[in-house]
Amino acid sequence: MLGLLRRHRETIGLWLLAITFAVACVLLGRWQLHRYQDKHGRAALVARNYDARPVELARLLPPAATTFDPGDQWRPVRVSGTYDVAGTVLVRNRPRTGGGADAVYGYEVVVPLVLDDGSALLVDRGWLPNGSIGSAPGQAPDAVPAPATGRVEVVARLKAPEPARSGDLPRGQVGSVAVARIGALSGLRVAPAYAVLVSETPSAATTPLPLDRPVVDGGEGINASYAVQWVLFALLGLGFPVWVGRRRRAALAEDAAAGASPSAAPEPVRVRRPRIWDADGE
Repeated sequence: MLGLLRRHRETIGLWLLAITFAVACVLLGRWQLHRYQDKHGRAALVARNYDARPVELARLLPPAATTFDPGDQWRPVRVSGTYDVAGTVLVRNRPRTGGGADAVYGYEVVVPLVLDDGSALLVDRGWLPNGSIGSAPGQAPDAVPAPATGRVEVVARLKAPEPARSGDLPRGQVGSVAVARIGALSGLRVAPAYAVLVSETPSAATTPLPLDRPVVDGGEGINASYAVQWVLFALLGLGFPVWVGRRRRAALAEDAAAGASPSAAPEPVRVRRPRIWDADGE
């Protein structure tokens, strides 16, 4: 057994290298496939939900709901209530392009909308640029438009809560739309999702700028092509030892046909002895 392994150690090493390469290619292909599936799923979700007809909030988030179904992301809902202006928070470092090429960072204004049962839905009312006046203009917007007072009818798109971000921030500001943390700051029992404002009746005299529509660029196609390429690389890697073996066998066959097989030792040169009649003829 050991002799067999020694005799074929180069072939065995080549196959081990090829198998390792193929496994790495398959793993990279799976990663690209998962990226494709994730991008395609998010694009399909936006296409299905973003412009859907609004439904009552209770249909998607019953009063006793404690979790949010990710499949309802961007679904428009109708809800009525009263804005709790005292519970307003500003979400820092939020980008907005407004249809342009480069993003500008500013603040999003989140205000609890208190419902009839005493619970609240956090409503992201829009985006404000960084301040331009004062000793530290970037620490807050110049002004935060107040929502309409009294009862309002709101149409908004649901979004899943964001992970909480820690940091030493000014009072009334947060690093993300972490629903539970904002609810704790306001002392309200909040829904397990928040909503991005589409329209409200009556509307306020001044409102923040609307948020960007989620970008669906179709870039998942490149990930699908990469996944296919990695599979092809894996097949090529597994075929490499086969190609090397055929080349070796072809070379051995050529050597054998030429009478110069590398495994055969060269014949010794024979010295011609003088014959008797050769000596007599001298």
